[in-house]
Amino acid sequence: MTTDANSTNWFARLAPRGSLQRFGIAGGFNSGAFFLLWELLMALSTDIDIRYIWGFSWGVTGVMAHFVHRHFTFNARKSVRWTLPTAVPVYGASLVGSSMTIGILSEAFPDNIRWLGLANLLAWGLLIWLAMRVFVFQFQSESTSHVSLEGQVE
Repeated sequence: MTTDANSTNWFARLAPRGSLQRFGIAGGFNSGAFFLLWELLMALSTDIDIRYIWGFSWGVTGVMAHFVHRHFTFNARKSVRWTLPTAVPVYGASLVGSSMTIGILSEAFPDNIRWLGLANLLAWGLLIWLAMRVFVFQFQSESTSHVSLEGQVE
């Protein structure tokens, strides 16, 4: 029991809830799922525009990412009735923006598309973290979590 508590405290100090570090860990998992789906669809659908493949992969894994970040990165203080509809514009804007930028990058540098896809993913991920932290989950650190949670139950 003490070992589990110590390992949890160690991780909470290294990557506290709401931090960019914790978002990066969860984002690594989400991005891996996205990248695998993107690669698979690119291999299977060579005649489809890369923007559509990117957008489809982004949308599918974005739903998964919402719940990963809700439970691992931030917390469940806000109900799903709040976080999911509030996240839709964030994911929608990032889907359109990242699909546009990958299209521009693929036309300008077609030989480096995978590296540029990774850079595109990281850049948009940083913007998503900020929007999720501030607008969607309205994250408050555990030290300020004494605020009333009335009406926040799912």
